[in-house]
Amino acid sequence: MAEEMLNPIGYGGKAEKPLASRLTSLRGKTLALLDIGFPNSNLFLDRVETLLKERYGVAAVVRHAKPSPTRMVKPEVRQDILSRCHGVIEAVSS
Repeated sequence: MAEEMLNPIGYGGKAEKPLASRLTSLRGKTLALLDIGFPNSNLFLDRVETLLKERYGVAAVVRHAKPSPTRMVKPEVRQDILSRCHGVIEAVSS
């Protein structure tokens, strides 16, 4: 008989990273909207894009989508966001 049951899931700890500083304003900025692949996310992000432009003066929106919620963002997508955008909003919907 087993005397002790061990949890096979290890805990690697959490890396201490500072949060990115917030944008002081969205007016005139370019933002990325990242659809992480849940159903209807595109419909939700269509509305978010409209509101960002109408209410907050966002100049441009760059849209990207992951192939599925469990997949990582492709390196070229990450690089495009870093080179073209002031900020990114990662969104879910269902």
